[in-house]
Parts: sequence; structure tokens; C-alpha cells
Amino acid sequence: MVLADLTAGAVEDAERRAETRPLADVEKAALARPAAKDARVALAPAAQVKIIAEVKRASPSRGALAEIPDPAHQASLYETGGASAISVLTEGRRFGGSSPILRRSPLASHCPCCARIS
Repeated sequence: MVLADLTAGAVEDAERRAETRPLADVEKAALARPAAKDARVALAPAAQVKIIAEVKRASPSRGALAEIPDPAHQASLYETGGASAISVLTEGRRFGGSSPILRRSPLASHCPCCARIS
């Protein structure tokens, strides 16, 4: 049931975003961005442990996890700490995320571990 709710919410969010920003605009913006970091390379076996850090305020199964007033700052701390990759959850209903917060942050334009959400 949780997965079905998450999927339905994602579809609803995508439909709402499509009303204000056409897919062609999103695709154009994505093509103008530098290439995303290759996750396979970032997480390939190496001498050191590879960590995927996650910026997540809440979980569908556990509820509220942490107050994270500035997700970009939190991701920056993970990057400084040596994270190989960073996942920033932007889904709002169950994870407490927000893509506008990430999009406005300086981190979204310079962090090699983060993908910018447009």
C-alpha cells in the first residue's frame, strides 16, 4: 500500500508540475546542465568504503526522522565528510522533502555528488 501511495503521489506531483513547466522546458534545462556524476564510477569497488549519504527528513515506515532546515547544507556536510554519492529526497508527502529548497540552494549548482532537481 505504501508503494502505491508513493507512486500515486509522484504522478500527481508530475501532473501539477507539467501544468506550470512543460516537459520540453525541463528537458532543455537538463541538457544545459553539466553531466551528472556516474553513480557506477562513484560506487565502484575501491580501497575505501563507499557511502551513499541520504538527506531524508522522514520515512513512510518510521515517520519523522530529523529536522533538516537546510537540505543543501546537510548534503554539503556529507560531501565534506567523504560521501561517495548523496541522495536528497524531495518527495513531500511521506519524506518531508521539497525540490524548490534544493533547486534554490548553491549546492544544487556545484556539488559533484548531487543531481540538480529542476
